[in-house]
Amino acid sequence: MPDRSARPLLGVSLCLSGEGRVLLVERGRDPYAGRLSLPGGGVDFGERLEEAARRELAEETGLVADALRFVTLHEAIGGQFHAVIAVFAGSLPAAAVPQAADDAASLHLLTLDEIEDAERLGRTTPGLADMARKAVNATLVH
Repeated sequence: MPDRSARPLLGVSLCLSGEGRVLLVERGRDPYAGRLSLPGGGVDFGERLEEAARRELAEETGLVADALRFVTLHEAIGGQFHAVIAVFAGSLPAAAVPQAADDAASLHLLTLDEIEDAERLGRTTPGLADMARKAVNATLVH
């Protein structure tokens, strides 16, 4: 039974997309090690959500994001893990050359259909396809 006195973690994720593809990381550590996910991680005390998203993106991919847009809140709950994640969206710069770093084992550029296929096979973090679709649609609107 989970410890009811524990509180959920606060996290951020960032969906950068361009030319029909979404930038994903393969998580190098638990929770969800080996699964595809949006770049992201925990929020430091006193850090604004968008600042945390930009920091995590830079740490995991070496990229600097341009304009970002808040998309949705996502909850990841499993076993002893519970996180509330603020999801942001932005455009992947055309000349970007992301490099896996920090806790990202590798990077991938996948279409929404490929993300859905990976999710059906259990290769993604829970709810990734829905989050990516929402974020890409938010980016296309503006």
